[in-house]
Order: sequence, then C-alpha cells, then structure tokens
Amino acid sequence: MYQGDLVWVPLADDIRARKLTPAEITEKTDILIRDLSRDEAFKTIVPLGGGRFKVSYERLGHLGARDIFAFPRRSDALISLETFDDGRAIIRARSLKTEDRDRIASAGLGMQGRFRVVSDGLPLKGNPMATAARDVGRFMIYDWTIATLASPPPFIEIDLTRSPAAVPRLQIPAQPAR
Repeated sequence: MYQGDLVWVPLADDIRARKLTPAEITEKTDILIRDLSRDEAFKTIVPLGGGRFKVSYERLGHLGARDIFAFPRRSDALISLETFDDGRAIIRARSLKTEDRDRIASAGLGMQGRFRVVSDGLPLKGNPMATAARDVGRFMIYDWTIATLASPPPFIEIDLTRSPAAVPRLQIPAQPAR
C-alpha cells in the first residue's frame, strides 16, 4: 500500500522552466493519469498541479517462489520485492544517482515519509532504522524514515522459511552502503 504523492519529474521540470502551454500541461497530465489508471492497484489519482499527483495504491496477492513485484511498475520501479527459489525475499527502494537527486532538488521537490515492511520471516540483512514485534512476536515491523533525497534507500533481505521468533534478540546485520 502506498498513500502519498507521486511526481513526474520531467513534467515538473518543463512546468518550472515554463516550456509548456497550459493546454500542453493539461494534455500531459491527462496522459499520465490514463497511464497510471491502467494499473487497477491505483485506487485514486488526483492531479495537484506541477506534475504532482496524490495517489492511493494497494496491491494484494502472493508472489511465487521466483517472482518480482515493482512499484509503480517494472520500467520505473521505485520499490521492488523479489522472491527466490531458496525462500528468500529482497525488498529494496531504488537508489538515486547524484544527478537525479540534484535534478529533483532543482525542481523544488524532495522526498520524505515512512517506509514499512511487516514480515514473519527471519531478517538476514538490511538497514531498517527501527524494528518492533507485532502480534506476540510472530510478525516484525521494520521501519525506515525518509527525511531527504540523500536518505539511504530502504533494503531488507528476509528468509521467508524461518521465523524471527525462533531467534532470541535478533540483530539485523547491516547492509553495506552502495
């Protein structure tokens, strides 16, 4: 589930640089709404202006032994969840290149919020900022606070065949910076 804003940076750049007429902005906004609407997981898409959209996204389901899910889509994955034959799952947010961070910042945009993973699998490595037990320790909550464009991208690798309840006082090994 995702509830928040999505910004199409190329459109935001063009609007900020005054490269588009109001009619062109409306046309490009409508095209983006149609494109996002093709995915039924987008429950709401509301244009806020400036290339920004308030969205509500919810996808439920099960991944197979070797599968991948990407938000908002594989070609523009901001977040991916990948499963492997050995029972592992990797959840990661895309790392921004320095020039992309600079471009986003120069458009007057930023990135902030909370990223949360809830799992009953055993964490193998990752970089969550906080963890908490839920439902008598069977499920664990892993949280990341995204404060700026330079915040480390969330990453966690989980063994879905083992439970954290079986390992007392588990410490998640840190993921090396990339």
